[in-house]
Amino acid sequence: MKKKLVLISMIAVCVVLGVLCYKAWLIAFVATKFLSGRTEGRQGIVRSIIIPWRSYRLHLHHWLLALMVGGVFAFRGIYIVTPEVFLGVFSAAIFQGIYCYGDWHRIIMKKGQAARSQALAAVNSALSPASMEGGHVPAPGAESPQECCAQATH
Repeated sequence: MKKKLVLISMIAVCVVLGVLCYKAWLIAFVATKFLSGRTEGRQGIVRSIIIPWRSYRLHLHHWLLALMVGGVFAFRGIYIVTPEVFLGVFSAAIFQGIYCYGDWHRIIMKKGQAARSQALAAVNSALSPASMEGGHVPAPGAESPQECCAQATH
């Protein structure tokens, strides 16, 4: 539901702002998709910003950074390019970060939980339908990816 709401709001903004906003959005979406990790937990070309703090890890997702920077610039009325292009680029980064990853809402995690989350993401991507094209399907009664990760991290 949240993903559909974000998609509808981004389309509405691009319709109101015009074709230039839409083109900037499309180019920025493709660029963000290329530069970020393929799945959650995997490092992309541009490294994630993770700040360790005591027993926690603060993950500054690119969608959160784009929201903060774009919001401050828009509030102050500072645009490096035309407002249509500016809003298209920042909204594409926000949309891609929320729509393409299941862990977009995980910002503060305990250090042990972060490792388990990454292991779970790796197992889930290994067991995705795309990786099973060769006909390899887990047998009924086999461990679920969550159980497998829980055993691997403990």
